[in-house]
Amino acid sequence: MQSIPETDKLTRDEFLNQVLPSNKPLVIRGLIKHWPIVNAALDGDEAFCNYLRRFDCGYDLDTVTGPSSIHGRIFYNLDMSGINCRTNKMKLDASLNFLLQQGREQPAPLIAIQSSVIERCLPGMQLENTLPLAPPQAQPRIWIGNQSTVAAHYDPSENIACCVAGKRRFKLLPPEQVSNLYIGPFELTPSGPTISMVDFNAPDYEKFPLFRTAEENMLTADLFPGDCIYIPYLWWHHVQAMAPINALINYWWSIETEMLADPRGALLHSIMSLRNLPPNYRQAWKAQFDHYVFNESDANQHIPEERQGVLGKPNADLLKVLRMSLSKSLSRN
Repeated sequence: MQSIPETDKLTRDEFLNQVLPSNKPLVIRGLIKHWPIVNAALDGDEAFCNYLRRFDCGYDLDTVTGPSSIHGRIFYNLDMSGINCRTNKMKLDASLNFLLQQGREQPAPLIAIQSSVIERCLPGMQLENTLPLAPPQAQPRIWIGNQSTVAAHYDPSENIACCVAGKRRFKLLPPEQVSNLYIGPFELTPSGPTISMVDFNAPDYEKFPLFRTAEENMLTADLFPGDCIYIPYLWWHHVQAMAPINALINYWWSIETEMLADPRGALLHSIMSLRNLPPNYRQAWKAQFDHYVFNESDANQHIPEERQGVLGKPNADLLKVLRMSLSKSLSRN
């Protein structure tokens, strides 16, 4: 494994004009070391929890809990009929008390507050802890818990993750490594995105031999309070929280484009309609996809602009017709 490239200085212009277009991850050391929440965490677990309590408005938060027997790994149960932990609604104060009182047990029962929008659950805290690199539409979300491991997954968005308490280890892989990661089912996942079935901390090479190639392309970094990491769109990331109390604030957003449909929906539709065709049929459709979707050259230049339809700039009427056609296609038995 190789280390993720690092810097300790990064302006917004450099991020927008150099880092984002590169589509490569980057660790920014000390970028948020001035944040009050980081300084509270450095003063100790009690100080950190008291800082959060200042803003707590008493909402129920999505919180994952699990027995100590899973050793903090959020994953499937043994026969893959379900997940090895539960998502509950819990008050922040109760979760913080649990972390302070039982979070240091070895192994400890898992508790992890998931992706809570700060403006909603801790109003005002985002005003004290701001990240100029993130675009205005990116809402900061907070993740709080004890030692845990999140299997490798991707997000359909750009991501800046900021370590505000504890320690987090990131292992990243580019999108093209998907064939070496042994991805689990679409229909049942721990939290929505599909995940790698490989235990990155103890890989079974007999069961998952191609993972060796993934490891050769893996990038890794440990983040401490004040450090941030940029994770590009669709990059796989395996995340391990390593301290008795850990907290991360992240920002998700997508580059604004005229996206007319969800790419993941297009993938699922393609799997259903193409995967089981005869090989020669699939090869023929691959040529169509390459030409109309993945070829960077324009496929519409020979057609008058007013007749380009979906190959051009669709209008509202055309979109309505196309969506009706897709709906009929999906509803076929």
